[in-house]
Amino acid sequence: MGDAEVQIAFDEDNKVRVLEASKCKVTEELEKKCTNFTQKIDSFGETVKTLVEVLDSQAEKIEFEKLRAIGQRNLVEMEADARRRQQKQMEGVMAAKRAELERLTFFYASLEKVEREQKIQIEKLSNNEA
Repeated sequence: MGDAEVQIAFDEDNKVRVLEASKCKVTEELEKKCTNFTQKIDSFGETVKTLVEVLDSQAEKIEFEKLRAIGQRNLVEMEADARRRQQKQMEGVMAAKRAELERLTFFYASLEKVEREQKIQIEKLSNNEA
């Protein structure tokens, strides 16, 4: 019944084969190629996995450095603000010192005037007694 459709062949090792020897060799070659391809795919998968790990590591380093740079920028901005505040404070101190200098200069000039007037008064009084 089904015996007419099945072809039995013998290979070079005298093993009974249902397929012809040429088809059997093609099938074995295809199996080797598939195995080789599977090994290459596995190797490629490992390479991709390693690459992803390296990229993740680099991404973490980049993120850390980015955060550090933001922190440094904030410090610089804070330092600039602190310097502006200090400059304004120093300008205020200088204005107060200038005002005090002006007041003391005026006071000194008035004292010199009083001294001159007193010397003139003493001179007049000394001349009257003589």
